[in-house]
Amino acid sequence: MVKKHCASLAVVLAFLAMTAAGLISCKQAPKPIKIGLSINLSGRGGTAGEYIRDGALLGVEDINATGGINGRPIELLIEDDLNTKEGILAADGRLIDQGVIAIIGHSFSQNTVIAHPFVTGRNTMLFTPYTATTQLTGQDDLFCRTAVDDNLYGKALAALLNQCGINNVAFLLDMSNQSFVEDYLEHTTPHFSGTVAVERFNSKKEVDWPQIEDGLLANNPQAIVMLTEVSMTGIGAQKLAGRGFSGELIASVWAQSPDLMRFGGKAVEGMTLITFINPNLTSPEYLKFTAKMLDKFNKPATARSARAYEAIQILGEALRSCPANPTPADLKAALLASRFSTLLGPVSFDASCDVDRPVYAVRIEDGRFINSGEIRIE
Repeated sequence: MVKKHCASLAVVLAFLAMTAAGLISCKQAPKPIKIGLSINLSGRGGTAGEYIRDGALLGVEDINATGGINGRPIELLIEDDLNTKEGILAADGRLIDQGVIAIIGHSFSQNTVIAHPFVTGRNTMLFTPYTATTQLTGQDDLFCRTAVDDNLYGKALAALLNQCGINNVAFLLDMSNQSFVEDYLEHTTPHFSGTVAVERFNSKKEVDWPQIEDGLLANNPQAIVMLTEVSMTGIGAQKLAGRGFSGELIASVWAQSPDLMRFGGKAVEGMTLITFINPNLTSPEYLKFTAKMLDKFNKPATARSARAYEAIQILGEALRSCPANPTPADLKAALLASRFSTLLGPVSFDASCDVDRPVYAVRIEDGRFINSGEIRIE
């Protein structure tokens, strides 16, 4: 009888021990903080989205490797927006339904403009390192960005043209990203007194290069400004070289990728890009990031992957100063209250969660991006 009692007691004690272990195990698996990434991965220009994804994944890995956010890991949920309006809204809706506190996106200004009212209207932060349109500047809502806007880009371009003595320029605008390119042009012309010609096309449709070339070269411009994504910039440079154009070629941050040299070859040698991303950083943090990107993904670091990594790091640092169960409003308050030291330089946000960062003239020399220095704007 005593043996049976002892056996029963042993079973009970074993059960209690297992239950306690289960409870401890639960305590050791804190609920993750979910962040969404909504970008173009399969539509036109999907390679750029892959750079963004890889940079964001590395950012999350580094934060989680050092204990996460006050003991809670970050979980990155990734959706392909297909680079279409329907895809954007569907992707963002799926992320919001899964409880993300913020969505990093989208790859282009035009896509972010589409997403903005939907995401912020559902009490979720829309955080972007890639959107420059001033349509979203100065708004008191849950939109925040680490990219400078077209007002600064336009002033910088005009200053560069004026400094180079250029008074006759042609613009090539890819209307697939209308919110960026038209806005960029609109913020350039008030500061530039020379002659401006504009040629428009849509890279999502069939491209008539002979017609584009004729339009760009009609007035014998000293410079051609290509507000186009990386493949169109490279191809356009090849087409213009074939027509004998020997003036200045100028592009935007939209084309800042190693793929530009792959698409453009020798035709992009000497091209200038106006960008807030310094390609020649030498800080230990940046060099460590570039080495990790190459080791983990077998790809070089790019402007897009660096911006994604920076975005994750900023969000992570802000979340550390939030309450235990942060809301998007808590996250925005933390972003506004801090100054962040990042691999791309210091970042602080104004009252509308916009930024003011240096803008550089970056030239392509011997197939590499070389920073020619900050563009001074008076």
